[in-house]
Amino acid sequence: MNEARRRRAAKQDRRDARRALKRRRVTVDDNVLTTAIRSALTGHPLALLQSASSFINMFPGEQLSLADAITALANWQCRESTALLAVVGELLVDDEALRERCRQEVATRRDHLPRWIVGLRHVQVSRAVRRPDVLGDGDTLFIGLVMADSTELTLGAFLDHDFPSLVADMAILAEPLEEAVARQLETSEPATTFVSMDPADARTWIGDGLRLSACLPRFDEWRQALPLAKWVLAQLPAGGCGYQRPEWEEDYLDGLLDGFLSSPAGAPFTDADYRVLLRELWDTGCGDPLRWSASRISGILRSRFLDYDLPLEIVLDAPALLRAFV
Repeated sequence: MNEARRRRAAKQDRRDARRALKRRRVTVDDNVLTTAIRSALTGHPLALLQSASSFINMFPGEQLSLADAITALANWQCRESTALLAVVGELLVDDEALRERCRQEVATRRDHLPRWIVGLRHVQVSRAVRRPDVLGDGDTLFIGLVMADSTELTLGAFLDHDFPSLVADMAILAEPLEEAVARQLETSEPATTFVSMDPADARTWIGDGLRLSACLPRFDEWRQALPLAKWVLAQLPAGGCGYQRPEWEEDYLDGLLDGFLSSPAGAPFTDADYRVLLRELWDTGCGDPLRWSASRISGILRSRFLDYDLPLEIVLDAPALLRAFV
């Protein structure tokens, strides 16, 4: 079975498990759920981790709460339910009461579980790295984890600085960090490379980005992966520094403004309000007055400039002003 077919099979297993669980009442002896978990147990740890993450996100509370679902799992006495309870219990980083309930139930059972599940409380962070976009649009972060059975996973996240550094994309990869980095470098422009990052800072950058993106519409797979991503972040030390936009000396910015407005390109923009408008435009995206990407400019042109306290005739010249400056 090639890699694509394995991914499709794993996705189908997760879909079958979701269908089995997302009923008004959980049928604890459901053969579909049993088969899905059993299949995940024989494969890469990521398969069961993803299933448990989906399980946590499956019960918003209207018909069946997560607590009810865990009660049903606790009443279902078999190795498959024990494995799911054990993984769910570790992924519940936002609910200590439910987490402890899962742990206590698993402790009463004698089912043999894979070493990686037994050692979920003791995973190790290998390292964290980041790769800044050459035009300042964002940063790609990778965090490597080593499981108790030496299996390695990588959390990848892209922070979009054009939209206040929110997490625009993320994925849990079934490969070591070094392989994820090498593959990323092969499939993108080699203008920048990955550099080591303080794991505590990586936790803060991604955690802040996830909170900023919480209000955005997301695909089901994004939401289902969120508990797993939060669990990965919880393995990193706390107390890191958040992302900081670059700061520029006022003298430098004033000199840049003077140089442009006194040049032939800036000569048509004689009104003093154009100076204010250009400073507003510089403050968009990554905030760098010298790095302009297509996505940053596109975001500006889609804006209605409602926050600019400037005359309308000045604001309407924003595209022309930006074109001349860039």
